Amino acid sequence: MTISYIRPIVPVTAPGKAADSSTRAAGQPLPLIVVPTSRPPRQANVLYRMAAVDHRGRVADRHVTAALDWNAGTHLNIREHGGLLVVAADPHGVFKPTKEGYLRLPADARRAAGLSSGDRVLLVARLDHQTVTVFPPVALDQLVLPVLPGGEDA
Repeated sequence: MTISYIRPIVPVTAPGKAADSSTRAAGQPLPLIVVPTSRPPRQANVLYRMAAVDHRGRVADRHVTAALDWNAGTHLNIREHGGLLVVAADPHGVFKPTKEGYLRLPADARRAAGLSSGDRVLLVARLDHQTVTVFPPVALDQLVLPVLPGGEDA
């Protein structure tokens, strides 16, 4: 049996033309990306999390309640504001986290925000204000789609 090899085809740069990145000489460093420094620093007092909501309104994330130091004895107030749900520590609130540390959104609040079982929500915890704002999928669509390349039709 005879083995034949196929010779590789190596493009040659024409004389007088500048070499591009594909013909860069070995050992030459790649150009670095310049990171703009004019962006404001991140806020250390804000925590972002994504979580699913189950059929009983439980939000499957405990990081937010732990960061806020909320436990099963913490009284909470839940209100709808512009399609978002705002959960705040309130000594007169009638809601509480579960004993496992999960937020539970009542059915009325879920209906007001258009949430269904299995929906994933963005949780934005303002640690300095002791609040969590729940962004349902429709609110995320309104925020994100207009800034994506191609706009809302993307």
